[in-house]
Amino acid sequence: MPIFPNAQGIVINNSQFTDQLINVSNGPTGIDILLNASLPDAAHDSSARDHAPRCFPGTREQYVEDAVQWAIPAINDTPLPIFRMKGPAGVGKSAVAQTSVEEVKARGKLGAAFFFSINGRDQLARFVTTIAYQLSTNYPDYQDLIERKIRRDRTLVHKALASQFHELIVQPLQELENSGKGIGKKVPIFVDGLDECEDESAQCTIIEIVASSVRNGNLPLCWAFFSRPEPHIEATFSRPDISTLSHTVVLPISRDSDGDIEIYLRAGFENILRRRDIRMDVPWPPEDAIKLLVKTSGGLFIYVASVLRFIDQAGPLGPEGPLLAVLAAISHKGAATAPFANLDAFYMLILGRIPEELLPYVRLLLSMLCHLNSPQNTIIFANLLRLSKMEQQTVCNRLSAVLQVRDPNQAFDVDPDIDTSCPYLENPRLSHEDIGKLSASVFGRLGGQIYFYHKSFRDFLIDPRRSGFSWLNPPAMHELLFEHCFRLELEYERAPRIWGSGVSPSFPKSPFSL
Repeated sequence: MPIFPNAQGIVINNSQFTDQLINVSNGPTGIDILLNASLPDAAHDSSARDHAPRCFPGTREQYVEDAVQWAIPAINDTPLPIFRMKGPAGVGKSAVAQTSVEEVKARGKLGAAFFFSINGRDQLARFVTTIAYQLSTNYPDYQDLIERKIRRDRTLVHKALASQFHELIVQPLQELENSGKGIGKKVPIFVDGLDECEDESAQCTIIEIVASSVRNGNLPLCWAFFSRPEPHIEATFSRPDISTLSHTVVLPISRDSDGDIEIYLRAGFENILRRRDIRMDVPWPPEDAIKLLVKTSGGLFIYVASVLRFIDQAGPLGPEGPLLAVLAAISHKGAATAPFANLDAFYMLILGRIPEELLPYVRLLLSMLCHLNSPQNTIIFANLLRLSKMEQQTVCNRLSAVLQVRDPNQAFDVDPDIDTSCPYLENPRLSHEDIGKLSASVFGRLGGQIYFYHKSFRDFLIDPRRSGFSWLNPPAMHELLFEHCFRLELEYERAPRIWGSGVSPSFPKSPFSL
């Protein structure tokens, strides 16, 4: 019979009493571990989303209202637990999602939000941990429970998606409900860009896990998804056991958006003039130019947003020249009828204005970004392209309408488990795995990161039907990258080896083992 039948967490070791819960208090807290396993950049208010698209005041009001009313229903309303907004690329889904989340947050009702993106926030393994961490910041009782669970078992943050969801979300919320400390009823969770998650099966798995938890009545949560109508996503939401739980809103490519696009466009031009302190005696741009751009947009917000960025990045003579170039391209091509034809023509205008001597570097840069499909460090890119910092910035500036360089002065997020108090040679506790984590942290932020503004430009580059065989269809892209990397590897092999001061020789690393 145990000496202490009701005792928990007590061990007798060499006649010493030890509380296991005290032992695990050494090192990072459970919330620290959860934060390290989450993805802060995916939050709606992260610094990485400083330039995230938002609905301009007076535009997309009905769609935003639909999402907000679902998240914060009237007393007598009982909306379905899953809200879904779908639409093709460029119609403004992410802007509606961002604006809706900000409105729900302002009313104090937001549970959590996760914004997937091809720009590096497509890590499925961090989806549940990010949702759990955000919930922990909003609900103290939930945070206390999660803290204890992770300290007892630090592997929770590394389990499979379904296990994470059950251990970090379902069980804690059920326990709180049973103890009378529930977080409320129908707390909204927003998920944008589901189609930009790692792979198709992962996207379907997320829908299935969420739908299962809702169907079983396990959670006081409701879920909003924003995505393209990809076939596998459509098939999953169309399943009878899921469709009956979901309310779907379609955000189409439509001329009905022309009024909103005109408001957005006029405000954009006003901002361009204001920032440059340019005062015009007559309205600029002319009224016919505004009307032509609205007509050419074909209902795509991404078109006018890209045009405004292109004009806003004007050279020393101001924005008039770039606007004339856009209007000339429209007149030359005519008003196309295909949904993305005018957007593609604008992308071709950007690429067509690149000087011939820069084209090889631009093709390699775009090939690498398309192939790696995530934000990349600008210094590493410059080294791989064999460009100086000034040359690299020159190349990026030519693509400023479609490419963004993130602020290089962000703080590094270092794993709290890593002991960085002394150099590796003096500190055997700093393992090779820790060195890899530190390298990823430093190299990932040093000098800034470069990525596409919108997935539509990557889609354009890799589709030969849209950009032509001469650009970046996958076979040509892979051949281009292989030839360049092969030449770099040959140069590395011919480079002299550098001997270190230790017993073993120290060899320079290959440029492909970063």
